[in-house]
Amino acid sequence: MRYSRGDVVEFKIGSNEKHTGQVRFVEEDYNENIFYVDSFSGWAYKVPEKRIISRVSKLP
Repeated sequence: MRYSRGDVVEFKIGSNEKHTGQVRFVEEDYNENIFYVDSFSGWAYKVPEKRIISRVSKLP
């Protein structure tokens, strides 16, 4: 697993929408990991690991 609780990540919603948020919880499964992310836009998302683009090192 490349990401853990507290990491700030950029992730994809839909086909072309990107959000940035903080990982709150990781659900580990034998197929893939599911991340519960609090987006900085105010919404919370359940994101599969394949939808996470990258870890964000610093916030703007």
